[in-house]
Amino acid sequence: MSETKPVRGYIDGCFDIMHSGHYNAIRQAKSICDVLVVGIHSDQEIADNKSVPVMKQDERYCLLDHIKWIDEILYDVPYSPEIATLERARADFCIHGDDMPVNAQGVCAYDEMRDAGRLRIIKRTEGVSTTDLIGRLLTLSRNQPADFAGQQSPNMGYRISSEAAIEQCMMPTAHVDLSETLREALLAVDQLSESYKVSEEDRRSLKEKITAAAVPEPTGSTRSEEGLPAAQPAGYQQRTKAPVQLLASTRRIREFSTAKQPTSEDRVVYACGSFDMFHVGHAEFLKEARSLGTFLLVGIYDDASISRARGQNLPVMNLNERVLNVCACKWVDEVIIGAPRYITEDLIKTWDIHVVARGSGHLRITGSMQSERFEVAQGKGIFREIASKWPELCHDTVVERIIHGRETYLARNKDRAKREDVYYDAKKPSNSPAEA
Repeated sequence: MSETKPVRGYIDGCFDIMHSGHYNAIRQAKSICDVLVVGIHSDQEIADNKSVPVMKQDERYCLLDHIKWIDEILYDVPYSPEIATLERARADFCIHGDDMPVNAQGVCAYDEMRDAGRLRIIKRTEGVSTTDLIGRLLTLSRNQPADFAGQQSPNMGYRISSEAAIEQCMMPTAHVDLSETLREALLAVDQLSESYKVSEEDRRSLKEKITAAAVPEPTGSTRSEEGLPAAQPAGYQQRTKAPVQLLASTRRIREFSTAKQPTSEDRVVYACGSFDMFHVGHAEFLKEARSLGTFLLVGIYDDASISRARGQNLPVMNLNERVLNVCACKWVDEVIIGAPRYITEDLIKTWDIHVVARGSGHLRITGSMQSERFEVAQGKGIFREIASKWPELCHDTVVERIIHGRETYLARNKDRAKREDVYYDAKKPSNSPAEA
């Protein structure tokens, strides 16, 4: 009797600023096949069909090596998959979420797969997207007024609609004193320029653009001969609602986690951090940490402690989002949600920790408090430093890229935000696929 042939599935994407939506799509795809092949687009392919990616090609490519559920990887795949793409992957069918993208020709990128009867639809993970994350990052290029159109709390992190982020970057709000707001915005540019080593030319250019946008009017509007904003065309409507929020549940965490428990035979390694904007540098660090033992325990700081340490607009991703991202990394065995920033005697005893690992050699700002937080582990002789393989890549690097490419990302987000609104407005329980 012959063995059953394994079912091979194929899913692709840009995987730029990877988030729990990407990871959940990969998880769902794996659940409907035996072997999952993941294809990833080159920088040029993304630029031709979508927009310039924030993360560099090698950063995106290498991160996939660290993700659960992936069996094989195909690089430099076409934005619109073809039958030849499936043959290259030796896949039986292609998988995508119910939010179908449009390619450079203005048609659905998955038409060929659908017409051939080889497309399987999975449910999009609502409340998180690269567009939303870029919107949040855009807000870091200037100060936010107190009544900014988002939500800020110690438990939820900083939430903001993509369109609101764009409009706030382009102009101050109408009901505040413009001269004072403009002064604050220009001061923020100077401060950010110093922090992120922005060139004098870029600093001057950004300040000129903010100054030119100081009179509040909808982006792209025209002026009358008197210099006043012209009337908007019929049907014009400003976006007034924020995107839906990520609703993290115990079921979702269970789907992402390994549910492993350390045994008396395990050598437990502990690594902690914010892991905001989870990237390949984080993943490589966790891989190296895991190699120091047999069980990797990761502590993730809560939003409030990160805000106190690094500023009120951080973290970019809230605790729920960051937990899911770390759980998607295949080197992680267990996660402490809202871990203490200081390594304590109680923490070490409770989890029987044998090694405490910390990354070193990257560009993140360090100081005396960094060392103080690990004093107990150092005193016990269980502290280890792991040299970063991606020393130039950190949260600040990603923010700097957004600032330098601000105009490009503003244009990208205006288009993508409208498409997301169309998707959410049309969504009904009756026309949404069940989650795999």
